[in-house]
Amino acid sequence: MTIGNQSKVVRRLCLQGVKEESSTVLAEGLVLSHVRSLIVVRGSMEIPSLEEFRHLRVLDLMDCSELKDRHLENIVRLFQLRYLNLKGTEISKLPEQIGCLGCLEVLDVRGTSLKELPASIVNLRKLLHLLVSHAVKFPDGIAKMQALETLEDVRISVQPFDFLCGLGQLMNLRNLRLIIDFRVESDTEDTNALREDRNKAIVSSLCKLGTQNLRSLTIWLQRNLLHGESLCLPTLEDLSFYLSAFPQVPAWMGSLRNLQRLRLAVERLKQDDLCTLGALPSLLFLDLNQTESNRKLRFSDEVGFRFLNTFIYHGYLKPVDLMFGTGSMPKLEKLELHEFRMVEANSLGFGIENLPCLTSVKCIGVKGDDDIVEAVKTVMERGVSTHPNHPSLLFQKLLL
Repeated sequence: MTIGNQSKVVRRLCLQGVKEESSTVLAEGLVLSHVRSLIVVRGSMEIPSLEEFRHLRVLDLMDCSELKDRHLENIVRLFQLRYLNLKGTEISKLPEQIGCLGCLEVLDVRGTSLKELPASIVNLRKLLHLLVSHAVKFPDGIAKMQALETLEDVRISVQPFDFLCGLGQLMNLRNLRLIIDFRVESDTEDTNALREDRNKAIVSSLCKLGTQNLRSLTIWLQRNLLHGESLCLPTLEDLSFYLSAFPQVPAWMGSLRNLQRLRLAVERLKQDDLCTLGALPSLLFLDLNQTESNRKLRFSDEVGFRFLNTFIYHGYLKPVDLMFGTGSMPKLEKLELHEFRMVEANSLGFGIENLPCLTSVKCIGVKGDDDIVEAVKTVMERGVSTHPNHPSLLFQKLLL
């Protein structure tokens, strides 16, 4: 912070925390009522009273170890506040009247001890981006927050039924990250019916969002939830699934005409699955995990992937027989093969000579007999050296 000799009026203030044996102290005489932006960098320091910052628009307290619930008591008086970052602090609750912050556009409470949001949160009609921790429970009335464009990281199992239904009414939502894990104590008829009702509600909401403005969807999926469902998500450009593998590529994915990026785990990939993915006309990035199969995977000009730029394959240390044929993935530049096991020497080079735009190859976590692994490495080195583009090569054997 630099202060001129003529005035101690401050517009932007950044406080740097220090080691615990000392503390940061504000210079005397500073006029804080005109501060528009206050950033407290991580460290040990005394949090200034927010009463002095009447015109504050940006408040960034990320990773501030000294921040306690009591420091936020007067935050509801900051009527011009637009950005509030509490990520990585020890707060356990927000003021009940936080809904009075009518200008607030960004709220980040990830990595805190917060368990639920105040009921008045739904009155933040200008809030664009809301980022929470997995355990945070929402109040009823999420459908009122029509300005929301980003919502992360919401755990479905702790949300009221009203949230599951109201989520689909957020017509401006563009980015959504969910943890879908319907927790029940036992598999009785009643609990199974409850799980089914909640599952139907979230599927219905996702389909509504997918026909509006949703562009990016990330889901951490427990067990086989959603596996038997058909989703309608024509507006999606980025789709990621984590934790749970699908038995095969869901048929509904073939309708994602605007999809550019896809992360997906499949138990047993079949040639039809590759054709479904290859037919996606806008796909540029594919991160594909195969968890259970040692089937041969053959990519050819008939499979598709006409515009794919990056292909990442995870083999989960299972045997893999992978080959790129002539005309396959004509635009591919980056190829990454992770955690796979070589058992035969008949596809050592994977056919990389048939990828004309290739610029980078990574083989990470290669497992197998030493002689086969060395043979693969030798063939790959020869392949990149003779390739017209001379792509870079990173080859790492699995270290146990």
